Amino acid sequence: MQPHVARTELSVGYGASRGWRVVSVLLVGAMLTVGCGCLGALLGHGLVAATGGGDRVLPGLCALLLAGLTAILVGIQTVVFVRSGARLEGSRLTVTTLTSRSVDLRTARMVSLHATAGSNTGVSSDGTVVAIGGGTRTPVLTVTTGEGTVSTRLRSRDGVLIPAPEMRALAAALDTARCPGAAEAAGWLRAMAADPHTMLL
Repeated sequence: MQPHVARTELSVGYGASRGWRVVSVLLVGAMLTVGCGCLGALLGHGLVAATGGGDRVLPGLCALLLAGLTAILVGIQTVVFVRSGARLEGSRLTVTTLTSRSVDLRTARMVSLHATAGSNTGVSSDGTVVAIGGGTRTPVLTVTTGEGTVSTRLRSRDGVLIPAPEMRALAAALDTARCPGAAEAAGWLRAMAADPHTMLL
């Protein structure tokens, strides 16, 4: 019988906004797919007219090609919205977007925790993008093992810092690593769990 392994879902994906994002991309995607299909048909008719041929199949093929490519792109974006996330299973960290990548923190060769800065932007009356308010610092955990390198943001895609229990779970998992950066990252995570502004000052 397999021993129970604690599983912690990390709140790094799309949270409250996931539903409306999926609905929006599907609605817009449907309109784009139809529009691209019509454009493909027009291009096909143009090619037939330019070559002086009587090929009746080409417009349909062009319509299917452009509509199909658009539908694929919409599908990919929808999958990203639905699947984006990360989880801890014991000492194994798995990060998921279109695909899933996992590393075992016990075998980590290097761990780093740093913050990326992103400015809050808006659109002015003349249409240009301008900075508004202060920037947001996002902690990013990067783990390198013999299996590869995995990075995960410690904010949700909606911009919310992951909760303190998830930070403490990550810190406990990092305690199993014996490599450069692991102890420091675990310490920072515990400090942020106690005071979320610790790394963001």
